[in-house]
Order: sequence, then C-alpha cells, then structure tokens
Amino acid sequence: MLTLRWARSGFHPIWGWLAGAVCVTIVVLLLLGNRPSPVRATWIWDARLISSQAEEIVSFARQNDINLIYLHIEPTRVSPQQYRSFIQAASRASVRVEALGGDPGWALAANRESIGELVAWVKAYNRTAGADERFSGIHVDIEPYLLQEWKENQKDVASEWMRNIVYLVAETKKDSALSVSADLPFWIDSVTVPDGSEKLSNWMLERLDSITLMAYRNHAQGPNGIVDIVQKIVADADTLGKGSVVVGVNILESQEGENVSFHQMGTQEMESELAILQEELGDRPSFAGSAVHDYESWFHASRREEQRR
Repeated sequence: MLTLRWARSGFHPIWGWLAGAVCVTIVVLLLLGNRPSPVRATWIWDARLISSQAEEIVSFARQNDINLIYLHIEPTRVSPQQYRSFIQAASRASVRVEALGGDPGWALAANRESIGELVAWVKAYNRTAGADERFSGIHVDIEPYLLQEWKENQKDVASEWMRNIVYLVAETKKDSALSVSADLPFWIDSVTVPDGSEKLSNWMLERLDSITLMAYRNHAQGPNGIVDIVQKIVADADTLGKGSVVVGVNILESQEGENVSFHQMGTQEMESELAILQEELGDRPSFAGSAVHDYESWFHASRREEQRR
C-alpha cells in the first residue's frame, strides 16, 4: 500500500535518496571551495638576498607554487625600503611574507627582550608600509633543545619557553592582526608540559595560529616516514579544532643521516613525496600544507638539475 501511495503521488524513495545525495554533494563542494589553497612555504635566512635577487626569488616562487615565505629580519643589514620592495613584488605573485626570527636562547626568560624587539620592529614597519608591503605574520624558530640547559634541566627551560611564547603571542596580538607561528620538532608531542600531563605540542597548538613541524625525512610513507612522524600531532590538532599544521621537509645538505634530507635525491623526488603527503593528509582539517627548508638549498638544487639536462 505504501508503494501505491508513492506511485500515485509521483514520489518514490529513490527521489528522496537522490535529493539527500545532492544536498550532501553541494555541502561538500561548498566546504572544499571555502578551504584555502595548501600552503607551500620556504625559509629565507639571508635577507640580503631580497635586495640582490628579488626578481629571481619571486620567479622561483611562481615556478614552484610557493605562496608563503618566512623571511628573516635583519634590521642592520636590510633596510625597511628593501623589505617593502620585496614584499610588494611577492604580493603581486600572491605570496605572503611572514617575519622570521629566533634563536635557541629565545626560550630563556633572560632573552625575552629580543622577542619584544622583533615584534616592535615588525609592528613599526607595518605601520609605515603600504597594504601590499606588510608582513602578514611573525614566525619564530627557537629550538631550545639545542641548548645545554635543555639537557641539564628540561623542565625549567620548557617553562621559560612556554612563558616566552605567551609573551610573544600577547605582544603580537596587541593592536595588530598579525598571525603568530613557530617551527617545532616533529617529536614535540613526546614532551609534556612541566607539572602536567598535557602534550607540549597541544599547548602550542592552543596558543599559536600555526605550527610548522620540522619533519625532516626523505620519504613520505612507511615507518619513520613523514606521514608516520606527523600524523599524531595532526590528529591532535583536528581534535582540538585549534591551530593549523604545516609539515616541513629538508633539502639542505645534512650530516645527520641519509634519510633526513632530499639533498641527494633531488627536487623531483621531493615533489613526488610531497604529493604523497598531500594525498595522505590533505583531507584533514588541521593540515595546512608543506614547507621546504630552505630557499637557497632548494634554488641551488633546481639549478644543478637544470644544468645536467
């Protein structure tokens, strides 16, 4: 009888199913359409390059789909005008630029002033720069685990590092829309906050707009591969619903082992592995994209390969 009523009214269960499927498809497409393009970042540590090689850097960014540069701040060697000219050129190529600073010692309370100086410089610079000449955020590379103090008293150093991060975020967000991000080792989720059980990685995700994991491996899949060593932190970020995760790889020549850099394997192999990374994690809400350390190494590797062809 129910089937008869559907037939008489011109309605059949299949139409309800199809309508539901169409609605779900539309919602998914809208969500995907609103999701930003994956991050493709790199670090420029020698800021003097932006005055001598600005066109080359921007051209390289275009060729390699780079849309974010972490650019080191060197006020005594690079003038505000040189930063303005470069960021304007990068903006025309749809490349955002974040102000890069940091040192292992920045984890210590005694060096908090250096963090304040970076923030103050960037804010003062942005106030006098045009809309397309401004830094979009502040990115720090601190790495306190390189200090002898970390080996001797990790708990105290971690506490000071956390307080300095709180200070960095508070100072940056005060009267500015700058984002705040940081480089972190992929193993940071194995460290807990002092006198607590919370993962230090989760603590950082709660407070920073983004983290860039230094997942320096030269293969994406398998045990101890890039996906393997970052997926727990990505999953934690998904659960927290806070912060985004950029996964960094290395093409800088390294003495730390054969599997930590793409220096010997080359850029094509690196791109293949990054494509696998994107395929594996691209649908995770907190996964933002990838970064290559660093620009100079990436550029020179590309040029060597071109000369061999």
